[in-house]
Amino acid sequence: MLKLPDNLSISPGPAPVGKLLPVLASDNIGTASQESSARATQFALGREYSAQVLSRVDGKAFLVKVDNAVLKMDLGNAAHVGQSITLRYVQDAPVPTFLFTPQTTKPTDGSALLSPGARLIGQYLQEAEKNGVSNKFEAAVVVTQSPKDPQMVAQGLRQAVANSGLFYESHLSEMLQGGRTLAAVMQEPQNQTQTQNQAQIATLTSQQLAILEQNRLNWHGEVWPGQKMEWDVYLEQREGDEHASERDDVARSVISEVKLTFPHLGVVAAKLTIVDGYISINLRAEQSETLDALKRQSRGLTQAISDTGLQLDGLVISAYE
Repeated sequence: MLKLPDNLSISPGPAPVGKLLPVLASDNIGTASQESSARATQFALGREYSAQVLSRVDGKAFLVKVDNAVLKMDLGNAAHVGQSITLRYVQDAPVPTFLFTPQTTKPTDGSALLSPGARLIGQYLQEAEKNGVSNKFEAAVVVTQSPKDPQMVAQGLRQAVANSGLFYESHLSEMLQGGRTLAAVMQEPQNQTQTQNQAQIATLTSQQLAILEQNRLNWHGEVWPGQKMEWDVYLEQREGDEHASERDDVARSVISEVKLTFPHLGVVAAKLTIVDGYISINLRAEQSETLDALKRQSRGLTQAISDTGLQLDGLVISAYE
């Protein structure tokens, strides 16, 4: 999940990590001068290769034999001469790039074997709990400068979520499958070590795991200059049928709730429920004038929904309480 700093000290032994699969560190490997050599070996994107660490060049750099090519790689402190390692090839240009999975040593005291990444996650969760971190993600960047253009607002919100780091691991998977570029992944907070401190990463890690456990995204931020917005997206929870969510033939509604407090319109909240191509909308307004305006514009909203290809299953406009 997160790139391990070289100077981070992690105490040995198990740490509480909850329901997690170990996530290991990744490092960019390769130099521009090796590009022709790497291409000559015809590495396949996404494929794993067994490699041998031949010798140390200097500092963290090693000569590594991968198939018939010998490449100079920055493996940090996680490798040693003579070690067999596993590399996954993820990018051809501008330089050949692999993901390196450091190996772990089995503890001799009978304790559970956790990867360095899993222990680091446990450390971050302990710090987040100590600091009373909220599950709500606080965006630090304004979403859009064009509030009157709905498409620009939607695009800005999509980009804000994509670059938040909350879905970093799924984006890594997409990158390995060719669906996302390395440059896009490098824009996420996990790769911005020069601007992130440990407390911020601990907060982000805690929020990621909360989303994974609850199937719920809580977002709060400045949607355009001076205008705050609360956004909550989650899967419908069915009470009384604990196995319903496990059935493939049972569709669960996706619910999106938005709340804004406008300077002149007051509080306006919207709840959208989407399932199987159908959408239900519940609009609420605090001020009576705003409520009347929403009712007058309801026909236009109905047409706009129809233009998206969704079927409007219901539209309710009521007072905000």
